[in-house]
Amino acid sequence: MVSLGIDIGTTNVSVTALDLDTGEILESYSRPNKRLASDDEYAYLQDPHVIEESVRLLLSKIKTPCRSAAVTGQVHGILYYDSNGSAISPLYTWLDRRAAEVIDGESPQDRLKRITGTTMPPGYGLLTHYTNSLINEVPNEAVGMTGILEYITGRLIGKTLDKADSSCISLFGAYDSVGLQNDQKVLQEVFSKRSLKFPGTAEPFEKAGDFAEHIGEGLRQVPFAYPVGDNQAGFFGLVSKPETSCLISIGTSGQISLFSPSTECPVSMELRPFFGQGYLHVGASLSAGKSYEVLKDFIKSIYEQAAGSEVADEKVFDLMKDSAHELDLKEAASLKVTTKFNGTRREPDVRGAIENISFNNLKLGNLVQGTVDGIIRELHDYTYDLGSLFSPVQQIIAAGSSVRKNELFSEALEKQFGLQTIIADIDDGAAMGAALIGAVSAELIDVETAQSLVEKIVGTA
Repeated sequence: MVSLGIDIGTTNVSVTALDLDTGEILESYSRPNKRLASDDEYAYLQDPHVIEESVRLLLSKIKTPCRSAAVTGQVHGILYYDSNGSAISPLYTWLDRRAAEVIDGESPQDRLKRITGTTMPPGYGLLTHYTNSLINEVPNEAVGMTGILEYITGRLIGKTLDKADSSCISLFGAYDSVGLQNDQKVLQEVFSKRSLKFPGTAEPFEKAGDFAEHIGEGLRQVPFAYPVGDNQAGFFGLVSKPETSCLISIGTSGQISLFSPSTECPVSMELRPFFGQGYLHVGASLSAGKSYEVLKDFIKSIYEQAAGSEVADEKVFDLMKDSAHELDLKEAASLKVTTKFNGTRREPDVRGAIENISFNNLKLGNLVQGTVDGIIRELHDYTYDLGSLFSPVQQIIAAGSSVRKNELFSEALEKQFGLQTIIADIDDGAAMGAALIGAVSAELIDVETAQSLVEKIVGTA
């Protein structure tokens, strides 16, 4: 039995075919997901039509007949669609920060808080729509708004989805993850200028419909689950013992996710529903691996200016790792780097910093190590807020290209958390989770079998 996971990430779109008997990834393909150019530096847009084209192209490469499928990927963002279910706007992604821009003396974020009492971070779908309404950017032909995961799933099964999994709908904002319902006061204000269709809540592992086209060899009439957010999909696909493990993902952004039946969540974190089993307590940083990439670009610019020629990114990354390995650890610890280069959920205007610079410690290796430590420290700080909720955690499952390709990150995790760290040697844990979710939805396996398979694949104790 083979199941398919489709991951619509911020950086890449990928598809993964998972053998449900062996846990082997039989096929995996990927394409870049590019940002659209915009005159507004606060905007972060992508093209839903290009994303759909990428998904269909990648599906056409799959040769293995599959019996189930699900979509996962980036959340929070929205797009608008017309009466035919076709996108008529760009995808306003989770990185879109226009809600923090001042309009007539007040930002949309502050205006919504003043009227409803609810603070919503920039990039959350309902706040993005509120911003678009205030600046008259909602298309006239729009009949509804939805996320990219719901949109692509709907396009593949041939119908516009009127529901979304709670892992997705909760991340549009103003959602009660315990009562599984939206804040009606916020919805009333957000849609005050114009009523639009907005998805309701699907049941965990609910089937959305069937894919009815020929793709690859034999992929036809494949049942699709309602799509699931990448955080929940990644946790489901990488953590076999939720009660004693936490998941740390470091990609463009960073996340620490802890499972608990408790509904008491620190104000600094988000409470996200997890398939009716309990909740993920999630702390998210906005730059993580992107901060390391920014440092790479800075070092690369100096390197190229000195050499008078271009240098490959990989050479710069190697230089960074080598310099960190050669440093004096006492010196490195004295240089503190704050890596909030793109702000935080609650403080979008805060920025990064380098502190405690002396005559002797401003060196390349110290700066590299300080940046890695800063990325991990921002995630570790959430454990103080979690308090006793973090006590049962015995091991960390670490995922993402940063921890897989760069041992500086795994070393910093073990040093700061003081726990066994297991590196998930999987290119796309979210896609694997989506494949398992699709299989549970299609009743090919149950949740317990899925967890046993994850233990086999990831090797968790």
